[in-house]
Amino acid sequence: MSEAFWQAKIQGLLYDFDLNKLRQYSGDEAQPFLNALQPIEPSSHLLNAHLITEASDRAVLNAAKLRVNGSNLKIAHLLSGAELPLSLESSTYNSLKRGSGEDGVSGNTGNGQIDSKQQFWWLWRCLPQAISQQLGDESLLMPAATVLPDASVWSHASLTAALAGALTGYERPSQPALTTSHPYLATFSFTPIQELIKASRKMRDFWAGSWVLHYLSAKICWKLAQIYGPDCLIYPSLYQQPLIDHWLLEEVQKRKWQSFTSWVEQPSDRALLTAGFPNVIVALLPKAEVRKAMQTARQTLMDEWSRTTPSAENSSIGHLVFQELERRRWMPKLRETNKTWSSWLEAQWQTYWTALPVGIEGVDLVNKAIPETQANVLKKWSEQLNHVCNLKDKPEQLQEELFLPQETQFIQAVYQKDPSVSVNVGSWWPYIFDQLRFAATSGKSCRVWKLPTAFVPRSTISGFGPVVCPNPEQHHLTERDTDECWQRHAGLFDGIEELNATETLKRGLHKVLPRMLFPKEPHRWTERLPESYPDLSSGVAGWLRTHPENIDYFLNACEDIKKNFDWTINPQEPNDEPPATLPWGIPWVAQHYPQWPNSRILNAGWVIDDFQPTNPKPGELFTRDAQKRIRQAELRQVEARIAKHFPPGNNPTDWYVLAAGDGDGMSQWLKGERLKDYQDYMPAAPERSDLADPETQSIHDTFDVFKTLKKRMGPSTHNALSRALLDFSNQLVPYLTEQRYAGRLIYSGGDDVLAYTNLWEWDSWLWDIRQCFRGADDPSQNPADRFRSEGDYWQWDSLEPPEEAEGKLHPRFTIKRPLFTMGHQATLSFGIVIAHHSVPLAIALENLWAAEEKAKAHKYQQCQKDAVQVRVLFGNGNILKSTSKLKVFNQWRTLLTYEKSTIDGAIFEQAAQLWNQHPAPSIEAIEFWTIAFCDRRDIFKDNPLAKRDFQQNLTAYLRALSLTTPEAQQDDEIQNWFKLTAFILRNRDIDITLRKAS
Repeated sequence: MSEAFWQAKIQGLLYDFDLNKLRQYSGDEAQPFLNALQPIEPSSHLLNAHLITEASDRAVLNAAKLRVNGSNLKIAHLLSGAELPLSLESSTYNSLKRGSGEDGVSGNTGNGQIDSKQQFWWLWRCLPQAISQQLGDESLLMPAATVLPDASVWSHASLTAALAGALTGYERPSQPALTTSHPYLATFSFTPIQELIKASRKMRDFWAGSWVLHYLSAKICWKLAQIYGPDCLIYPSLYQQPLIDHWLLEEVQKRKWQSFTSWVEQPSDRALLTAGFPNVIVALLPKAEVRKAMQTARQTLMDEWSRTTPSAENSSIGHLVFQELERRRWMPKLRETNKTWSSWLEAQWQTYWTALPVGIEGVDLVNKAIPETQANVLKKWSEQLNHVCNLKDKPEQLQEELFLPQETQFIQAVYQKDPSVSVNVGSWWPYIFDQLRFAATSGKSCRVWKLPTAFVPRSTISGFGPVVCPNPEQHHLTERDTDECWQRHAGLFDGIEELNATETLKRGLHKVLPRMLFPKEPHRWTERLPESYPDLSSGVAGWLRTHPENIDYFLNACEDIKKNFDWTINPQEPNDEPPATLPWGIPWVAQHYPQWPNSRILNAGWVIDDFQPTNPKPGELFTRDAQKRIRQAELRQVEARIAKHFPPGNNPTDWYVLAAGDGDGMSQWLKGERLKDYQDYMPAAPERSDLADPETQSIHDTFDVFKTLKKRMGPSTHNALSRALLDFSNQLVPYLTEQRYAGRLIYSGGDDVLAYTNLWEWDSWLWDIRQCFRGADDPSQNPADRFRSEGDYWQWDSLEPPEEAEGKLHPRFTIKRPLFTMGHQATLSFGIVIAHHSVPLAIALENLWAAEEKAKAHKYQQCQKDAVQVRVLFGNGNILKSTSKLKVFNQWRTLLTYEKSTIDGAIFEQAAQLWNQHPAPSIEAIEFWTIAFCDRRDIFKDNPLAKRDFQQNLTAYLRALSLTTPEAQQDDEIQNWFKLTAFILRNRDIDITLRKAS
């Protein structure tokens, strides 16, 4: 272990803090870790790390000693600049900060009881929690600087630690200690040669593909964090990541470290099963370690995916799934070394990495040539960095040239007061980061790999890769040969489909999850993790949640199916799980109604997958054709029985809904292109004290000009954004999807959302997510289930748990402090697919991402994105596409809220037909069109108030849709939205009145 490396990181992490005050405010349990620290003299590496992390803009602001008014702290939203007051007093905050007169910095361990690595891990992960327990949860949001409070002091400290380690260098036993090192930003990514997520037949395949990518990325991050520290991961942030916390607690137990459990809770199974890690990783490393780290990342990926020789404590996903298939005696002759298994898995991933120095090697990272007499030195140094960062010198692009004259004047004014002031490469951070992304993209575009040749029949789902079969030497297998191999269900397959090794692995993943997640807890290996995936029929949960009066009818229908088809409740083979006993995969059901039978038994097309024909004449050959005939006969009987309760076209399992959303223009935010002026992030105008001093007067005068410049995305702010996004993706989105609504979150990482929802709730869920993303008002009307919006953060209105009788429990995984959203300036775009149950999932997924792309391409009068495209995929192959801005979408939702007795789907079908024949010739004519339309509807004859209200809402919606849609598309869009409205209203109305009567 590199002692100097870890010591430097500890010093960097604590540079801003007063050690005595940390001891005072952290509680008794934290004392063993803090008492081991002793003050030491800061090194040049540490000082440079601190300056670079702050970036030259904030560092000069601090050096200017500008005083900020107010007794309580305020934070400015990282992106929008919205102001959020904190209850924490400024005096407490100032006492935590290291005083300017101190000569030393805390960081050297003084005894051998706690090694430096353990010390750093505790300080990084637990110290913020220990402080928050004493000062309140809001202390986690304490700003790094009061004059520009746009970044958390904890994320600032984390990045300072990473830079201090990168500048110090990583000492290994085989190499001498480095006297200096250069920090590098490195990015590692991996992609499958076969589409891993879209090649799915069942929801368990879809969920497994997303989770595998997440798990492998988390394993890579965890491995790098163990070697170089968790702070080195710039993206994704590892702080409070469920899988990382889970593995950290395992590591604590393994190494017998002093307990972390007072500050790190074991994540829930649900949190562990929600994907959130991206397949792109960015790390800050010493130059000498970049290649080794990238090799470690690639080796970790391959080991965790398909290593055939498992370690004592950890087996690869491929090995565990193969063991499960062996246990189920699926293909007795299949071996793990078989080429159709091992060779395809080994060829599954392609890896890419690139790295760039922070600044220029051989050129100082910090420049003190501030005086006007040395302006040429500073200009030459700046031009070198401008060139490296691809910043141009053209007059029309002066806003991309660092430094601008107004900024230089302010820096020089501060220099007259404090000659230690300097500028550094931190000001070029967003451009260095952008160059890294550009280099990574360029590398990916040069891919030259080819798919391996398959000498056997290919997958029936994707058409890629050889079908798994146990004949490694026979290269000319026929479809008949593979058909015989795949006849066994083994509780995972339907006897008809044939999959390649990757698809087979995904299908069996849920069976090995307990062993993957809890390798040291054998008693949990036989557990079923019930919330791992939903079924395509699980949308019934939305119907029952919004129409609780139908619960008894649903349960009676399920009982009738179970009574007439005993294979729905009794296993046909030892390893089978009967369909009625399968988990829903919907947290709302698992929390409130865990005993409900699975809704798939109400859908003949899906439940028949779980039926295994038996030979009526034992001892005779049971051909595949004979099995097919028995299956078809059973299917007809199941369909007839289900139709007694839910006739065709009136079944709540008929449609499934998927949603994919992505933040708009994130690259622009990261480059700082969409940020506001500095003054918009400053909570109050600094006091003008001691103006008799000409130097102080000059600072204030130049500051008044400087604050009107656009703020840059400095290193500390960038790192804070990476950590803050976890509030949105790990806290708010899971709650809205799985607690407020009866959905299931598939992936939520950063600004990306992928979810399974239902026909009855998808529109309300989408609008809630949109409002949450922007930090706007919460649409919820339930006081016990409502967030208040302030400063573009969301926080619980009521911190007290609501009464259990209300059917909702306060979520344990959502914390009390204000939670970060992207702010009111941010937008996102969504693709929504509503697919008939007969539409293959793979086709629905293709349309899902196509819909998202079309939403992002939706443009009117320079206003791009911030839109949604809804696609309805009918069983006959027809597709209905409807696109609009999300604001207009919310107006459309008002048309769905009328009572059935007032408005039904027929009126919108008539509107679509009439608009097709006689559309309003202009926007001004829309009101007259809607008046004429409503006047001719019999449904309004006896209800003039309803007619007026409907006519006004319809007019407002059509005008808004027309104003935000290109003229050439207006008629088609209006007609399509009419058709979508009619479709939604008709299919949400599951009519069971006649069945109840009979």
